[in-house]
Amino acid sequence: MALVLVLALALVMDLVVGEPPLLLHPVVWTGKLAEKLSKPHSSRLHGFALWFMCVLPVLVPLSVISWLSFSVPFLGIIVGAVLLKISFSIGMLRSLVKDSFPLREDSRIYVSQLVRRDVWTIDLGHVASASIESLFESMVDGITSPLIWYLLLGLPGALLQRLANTMDSMVGYKTEELREEGYFSAKIDTLLNYVPARLTFGVMILAGLILGMNVKKAIRTLKLARMDSKNAVYPIAAAAGLLGVRLEKLGAYSIGEGELPTSEDIRRALRLFDLTLAIFAIMLVCLDYYLYGLSLFSYPYGLVKLL
Repeated sequence: MALVLVLALALVMDLVVGEPPLLLHPVVWTGKLAEKLSKPHSSRLHGFALWFMCVLPVLVPLSVISWLSFSVPFLGIIVGAVLLKISFSIGMLRSLVKDSFPLREDSRIYVSQLVRRDVWTIDLGHVASASIESLFESMVDGITSPLIWYLLLGLPGALLQRLANTMDSMVGYKTEELREEGYFSAKIDTLLNYVPARLTFGVMILAGLILGMNVKKAIRTLKLARMDSKNAVYPIAAAAGLLGVRLEKLGAYSIGEGELPTSEDIRRALRLFDLTLAIFAIMLVCLDYYLYGLSLFSYPYGLVKLL
């Protein structure tokens, strides 16, 4: 039952202890490296080198630590839980969205910590939209995707996905100064999240069906949705359709039909988020049992064990 122990301990750390101090957080280390080494208006070749210079100095030592720790069973579970927790963040994400409910003027304070857009000049309906969009986009980037890569490649897989996502958030923008330098980081993030985004959409549909939400509308919304991000469109379209609202970033996209979300829609979004993650966790354990006989988390390299 090592899988259950590691996952349960990581969840306890996330929900009870919270995020580690910034100085001890590997995601912050990679972000700091990117800040120091980034050269706006540089080439794609520099962006390629930048990714490895920022990811490998963090990924390799932590992977070695995880590998060594698994030579001692109980130590491996503890270290595995710590490293797994580093790769996802449920408590902080959920807390910020929950604190924005009920919708009010100071909801902007909490939503501003979730999105990069200016939440101080838009109406409260668009503030609620930003909160819900971020909740489900971050569910893929920061929860389901690292856990899927954990299943495939163990702790290094989870960390790889999380650090790659950090690089995308640092330089992966289509602005004039970052268009070339951030190209590789953006492509790697898109590749790593390609399957998880689509699997998460399926789990959201199942959760919506259980909650009595409009599944047909969610599927139709996805077909009609247009976004630059080929991955983020899946959870955002699912949320818009299931909740029956319009999720909109001014000047960028508008997904779904009807009115912008209200306080009640934020509450319903949190219910959908909770059930989606519960179903996802059950599926993860069942899939691991099928593939490994509940032995994945006693070994740090996931799918490598099958090879």
